[in-house]
Amino acid sequence: MKYWIILITLVMACPGLGEAQEKRNGFRLDPVYKSNVRRKAVAPVKKNVPLKSSVSRQAGKWTLSGSFGMSFGDYTSIDVSPQVGYHWNEFFSAGGGVSYNYHHSSGNYDMNYLGVNVFGRVNPVKYIALQIQPELKGSWGKTYGRKIDFRYVPTMLVGGGGVIPTGTGSVSVMFYYDVIQDQYSPYGKNWVCSVGYSFNI
Repeated sequence: MKYWIILITLVMACPGLGEAQEKRNGFRLDPVYKSNVRRKAVAPVKKNVPLKSSVSRQAGKWTLSGSFGMSFGDYTSIDVSPQVGYHWNEFFSAGGGVSYNYHHSSGNYDMNYLGVNVFGRVNPVKYIALQIQPELKGSWGKTYGRKIDFRYVPTMLVGGGGVIPTGTGSVSVMFYYDVIQDQYSPYGKNWVCSVGYSFNI
């Protein structure tokens, strides 16, 4: 009888021994269950991240522009014309500047022109510009061996052309005609082509 009591006591104490053995190493082993049920895959949620737009820097209303031209040979011509303008809106701009022209022809003439100008430009459609530019120039030099004293020469250039926007300004190719046609005008009766660049400031 005494042996049966000892055996029953040991059997009842076994679960406690097993649990004590698992806890002795500082962790507990949990049973792992296998299942043939497939878990439904959940697609990752995509967050709507706003894209960074490549909007170019807004053009300033003030512009610094200029044109430069030269030719050499029997006939030499140098033209420099820096200007400052203001864009009232996308259709109209105005401003002014200074200009210097030098014209030389061997044995015929050697003339200098220095002046000031104002201009008004209209952009009726994109990439197209119409411009009017009155000028007052002072001229001096020599023509056919005769000295030409300083004199004022009025001109008025009227014309138009194309304007191509760039990241920091625009490139323009313009064609003008002097409608005053003063006898001492540096432009004569020819159309004048001007290539320039405009910076936004």
